[in-house]
Amino acid sequence: MKVSLKNFNLNNKVVGVAVSGGADSMALLYYMHSNANYYGFKVIAVNVEHGIRGEESKSDTDFVKKYCEGLSIPIVCYAVDSVNRAKAYKLSLEEAARALRYECFFKCLDSGVCDFIATAHHTNDNFESVLLNLFRGSSLKGIKGINEVFKGKIIRPFLGVTQSEILEYVSENDIPYVVDQTNFDDDYTRNFLRLNVIPKIKEVFPEAEKSVYRLSQLAKDEDEFLDDLAKKSIAIYPDKVEIPTDVHDVIFRRATIIAMKNLGIKKDWESCHVESVLGLKGLENGSKVNLPKGILAIREYDKVVLYIERDKSEENVPFRLGEIEFLGNKISLERVSSPIDLKDGFYFDLDKIPKSAIIRTRRNGDEFTKFGGGTKALNDFMTDKKIPLRVRDFIPLIACGSTVLAVIGVAISDKIKVDETTKNIIKITKE
Repeated sequence: MKVSLKNFNLNNKVVGVAVSGGADSMALLYYMHSNANYYGFKVIAVNVEHGIRGEESKSDTDFVKKYCEGLSIPIVCYAVDSVNRAKAYKLSLEEAARALRYECFFKCLDSGVCDFIATAHHTNDNFESVLLNLFRGSSLKGIKGINEVFKGKIIRPFLGVTQSEILEYVSENDIPYVVDQTNFDDDYTRNFLRLNVIPKIKEVFPEAEKSVYRLSQLAKDEDEFLDDLAKKSIAIYPDKVEIPTDVHDVIFRRATIIAMKNLGIKKDWESCHVESVLGLKGLENGSKVNLPKGILAIREYDKVVLYIERDKSEENVPFRLGEIEFLGNKISLERVSSPIDLKDGFYFDLDKIPKSAIIRTRRNGDEFTKFGGGTKALNDFMTDKKIPLRVRDFIPLIACGSTVLAVIGVAISDKIKVDETTKNIIKITKE
């Protein structure tokens, strides 16, 4: 049985081996215990009693305890209620048991009892996972099967080994084990594949699990490569992610998933959400789709932006000089002396500002006179400037009635421009 632990960097670490008492996990415990000195790590056993098979399940735990006692292997035991978890969260018994099992693993890791948890997943498990993912309509990520390392702490040393090789190893080394009768209950989805589908496949393709393992390794490499391309194609900010519309659909889909996860949609997304965002590539500017957790995606010219929607604000404050906090913006209005370079920022004539002017956000009916002349609706002006729809309601303005005198950080109206008669020049900046 060819197994290597070199890739896991276990020197001076404590490895908790997940042991149920079955042949696979007992073989892993024996192997890790036998090789601990060579690789420079320590071994403990971690047993989770799932509360499914009553006294039989507890007997399995007692069997593992006795075996560990004979080899002086420390053991940590957990007892959980998979049946109630399945009912409470509307999960299958398999899903509930797995969730609780991994909660125990990470509890063991987080408490410092061990540095890694080793599980006995092998090529047959990988084969089953790939088939399950295929039948459920998974993408390339499903084809890559079981990861050799999960969340940096769960390792699978036997992943490249077949179950028949493990059983041969068990026989050669006289390793005791117990049989979990639920493994022969084809009511469970995975067991249905294991007992009814896979044997038929292996009649025609005896090396099927190894062939699928090679496929899953190739899929893993290609999946990581495509994810890397997707990450490089997007711009990530605290409250938004921008995806260019000129990237290939394959990359765009992955970029969308990365964007959703960055904005807090970890598990609530579905393929229909990804396809809806992809569909924005072919729609006009300003087209939107709603995503889970209040996230929106909008077509903005040559990109699609996923962002956290903010409530529209009607805030306004009287116009004055000095430092002003407005909708998270720091606005500075300060006097400057001439001569100045009008191209080096935004300047206006203070004496042209009406006393009733305020600083506010946009309203229906606003008009703006461009620098150099020409009055148009503020919304049309913003469209000309390609200002995204999602930010227009949050841009501070200097206005008097429906007349906008400055779109702060964007433009100064011709009505308040500095000219040869100006005596009081004000520079406006925004952070």
